[in-house]
Amino acid sequence: MSQDLRTPADVFAWVESFTNLERGGTPFDGRSYHLDRMRRLLALFGDPQRACPLIHVAGTKGKGSTSALLASALRASGRRTGLYTSPHVSSPFERIVLAGEPERPETLVRIAAAVREIVDALPEEAPGGFPPTTFELYTLLAFLYFGDAGCDIAVVETGIGGRLDATNVIEPEASVITPLDLEHTDVLGDTIEKIAFEKAGIIKPGVPAFIGLQPPLVGEVFREAGRERGAEVTFLIEEMWNHEVELSSEGTSLHLELRDGPPVDFRLSLLGEFQAENAALAYVTLRRVHPEITLEQYQAGFLAARLPGRMELARRKPPIVLDGAHTPLAVSRLLASFRDIFLRPSRPRGAVLLFGSVAGKNPRAMADILAPAFESIVISTPGTFKPSDPEEVCEIFRGINPRTVLRRHPAAALRWARERSADALPILVTGSFYMVAEIRRIL
Repeated sequence: MSQDLRTPADVFAWVESFTNLERGGTPFDGRSYHLDRMRRLLALFGDPQRACPLIHVAGTKGKGSTSALLASALRASGRRTGLYTSPHVSSPFERIVLAGEPERPETLVRIAAAVREIVDALPEEAPGGFPPTTFELYTLLAFLYFGDAGCDIAVVETGIGGRLDATNVIEPEASVITPLDLEHTDVLGDTIEKIAFEKAGIIKPGVPAFIGLQPPLVGEVFREAGRERGAEVTFLIEEMWNHEVELSSEGTSLHLELRDGPPVDFRLSLLGEFQAENAALAYVTLRRVHPEITLEQYQAGFLAARLPGRMELARRKPPIVLDGAHTPLAVSRLLASFRDIFLRPSRPRGAVLLFGSVAGKNPRAMADILAPAFESIVISTPGTFKPSDPEEVCEIFRGINPRTVLRRHPAAALRWARERSADALPILVTGSFYMVAEIRRIL
């Protein structure tokens, strides 16, 4: 007999015992990635994804932060707001959140116990396929959790891709796509246009879509998707007349001028110029879909938004910044903001990098960006959830910056970084959310 679910830890252990596509190494085929199983799973529980309006968010860089900003602004407008994001950094509870409210462990356990009773009884030959995946179960639990809490609205972030993502069974009131980069190329395709096609899969017939700042070549993919599905597509680059950003270790200030509205000013607790762009995308989306939200509510909501592991200032002396950037675009934008906030012009390389990358990423391209920019570099192991090769990553970085060392254990890597910092030089931890999770746990 299977063990009862008594605590959230029991729930998460049970969910993680299923096939977990987030671990990677799973071929892109109809057996692994399709929506029939998710639709059937939801139908067994009365289609809880229809309990409240939803906003759907996909992209490569900034989709978690944009989701958090959307949810926080909606919460500030008086709505009980659900927020579903991934991956988590320290606790799976980060994935399923009621914005601005405490966790509800008893609710989660009660819901999961009911889910388990039905899922365990499903025959493998049932219509829709074999047992659900980990991400499908998290998605189901999120919809049930939000419905149980009586949410007025929820923001739902995709996992991988969009078109065949388990979340793409919803009928949202808006679709949002943040900046793209080459990621999960084994699953989504090896060109930015192929990735854009997968992300554009969340654009629904008649549902407005809002597109963040994008690399060249992909805009037409989204325009074509909008034409095919009768969906109005709004591009942030065409809406912004002007924007100015000021960065500090206390937060980010944004002055935004749109082509059809008065100028507005926002203050974010989230750090980084890219967070200002995420806030602009969230604002452009909500002012169109929910024009009743006031400027004061936006300002309060954006200031309150938090998200672990996204340019998170975990310590102030020395500054230790945690960011799960794991693509060339992401680390490039991260480095630019890190320099602006924490480095002195007289010492542009006066910082320490702690880096760890999992298999399937592009450490060479990230090394080309990061390695020349730091005084000292330590490479470490980004946990055991996904395979990694720290020795190979170290050789890549050392080929560009000879002041690179390998410390396989994250605790040893953090000690080394702090010794090199001498409580003076800032430390940046990046390369993977799993690397960030290891260091965050130690801190």
